[in-house]
Amino acid sequence: MFPNAERYNHSTEYANKLVDRIGQTPAWIAQRIGVTEKRMRYILAGERIIKGESTEILMSYAEQFCMECLAAEAKAAKDRARSKAATQD
Repeated sequence: MFPNAERYNHSTEYANKLVDRIGQTPAWIAQRIGVTEKRMRYILAGERIIKGESTEILMSYAEQFCMECLAAEAKAAKDRARSKAATQD
């Protein structure tokens, strides 16, 4: 997997899909990609409230790429487990 910022998608929906594909908690993901749990919550919510005003929070491309790498590894691990189970049958 190679970085390609042309694929940048900062949407909250995409961030949540990545979390689902990774199959771990947002706290676990935050620790792996080097952001705080609070930052991860803001990314998944798409906003934060500061002094009563909503501020849009966008996932950076670096955060997106790290999450895509974790999602790819999660898929590979599932595929390996499936393959191993199939050979044991």
